Amino acid sequence: MTDKAVSKQLYDVAASSDKTLKFYPKMWHGLLYGEPPENLQIVFSDIIGWIEQKTHHGNSRLERELKEEHEHLVKSDL
Repeated sequence: MTDKAVSKQLYDVAASSDKTLKFYPKMWHGLLYGEPPENLQIVFSDIIGWIEQKTHHGNSRLERELKEEHEHLVKSDL
């Protein structure tokens, strides 16, 4: 188990803007042991859903961010 405040602090200081913090009340912090199968199904479904959501649009978000980050270089060459 982890302290919710510590998890929130880690979430807040993580540099990525592409992140999700989700709490599972009354669940343990063990995915390999200690949880009933229905809880594992909930957590793994959420993980897979998150990955599918992020990969559904390919790399369009990454491409947009990189374009914005380097746009000034293109303009200065003109």
